[in-house]
Amino acid sequence: MILNNHKRKMPFVSTDQQIVEEYFNLVTNKATKEIAWLYGMVATYGLKPSKLIDFTWNDDLSINIKDKKKPIKAIHPQWVFLFSLKEKDSKSLNNINNTLLKIMDVSNATLNVVDLLHAHNLRKKHYRTIKKKQRSLVSANLS
Repeated sequence: MILNNHKRKMPFVSTDQQIVEEYFNLVTNKATKEIAWLYGMVATYGLKPSKLIDFTWNDDLSINIKDKKKPIKAIHPQWVFLFSLKEKDSKSLNNINNTLLKIMDVSNATLNVVDLLHAHNLRKKHYRTIKKKQRSLVSANLS
């Protein structure tokens, strides 16, 4: 007897290269140029667009969000420069919710916000595991 015949669709896990290529596809297309910044911010910081409405930059390329105690660090700090993220801010976007809808409606965008958030979360867990292993190796060598 089959209890559940519904297959859950897993989010697409993009590679770093796919994210970079998609960003440049968006920024070089006149119709999607405006949403490229938001796409880059979501990919770099792993935050929902609604959280990016009001933030401040720190010298270390992390950002401060009002409802977060700690600064949010970029998963790849080089993306801040590659995507020119500091050159624009959320205040310059007319309506962040409309921008989000545009991202999801763009026919040539292969990655959506949910996929970007999922990919960011997986990378964050992966890098955290690597750092823990490095710390344990250093501790073992010091003992």
